[in-house]
Amino acid sequence: MGRGSGLRRRLGLTAAALGLMAVVTAGCGADGPTPLDIGAVERQVPGVLLPGHPDLVADVDCGDPVPTGLGPMPCTAVVSGVEVPVIVHRPAIDGRIRVESPADVVAAVDLSGRVAARLQADIGVEARVACTPAVRVAFAGQTFDCVATDPDARDIDLVATLIDADGGFRLDASPGSG
Repeated sequence: MGRGSGLRRRLGLTAAALGLMAVVTAGCGADGPTPLDIGAVERQVPGVLLPGHPDLVADVDCGDPVPTGLGPMPCTAVVSGVEVPVIVHRPAIDGRIRVESPADVVAAVDLSGRVAARLQADIGVEARVACTPAVRVAFAGQTFDCVATDPDARDIDLVATLIDADGGFRLDASPGSG
């Protein structure tokens, strides 16, 4: 099984929002809380969850929270086709919000290195490996399409299928490769 530290990465981003600024700022001398622009917050969540690959977050839905309410909002983000729970904390006094998620992701760059090591160990082939998409949510059944290029520049199409939430994977020839 392909396993190892560094294969999984925590999606939960809890440190001072990692720069996600609230689109609502407290007005000086304003009466009561400023309403939260939930649409603007939802549009910013992909960049915080996957800073290098926000395009892999297809949708964020925080429902219809009370715009002037307090406390965190439960939201759902769709990451590489998988629904992921996300908690968005409302703006603090400095206008920043925090985002958390218990989901782990497996990064293709990490998996590529593991696949190359597996090929070397199992069949003695030294290859450069590239896998896509850039990330998948870490749970059994998620697949990466990989291409291994041997020293003679021949490409081998492979599929790496996650077998557990720890990033263990099964490696198979890609259907149609011959």
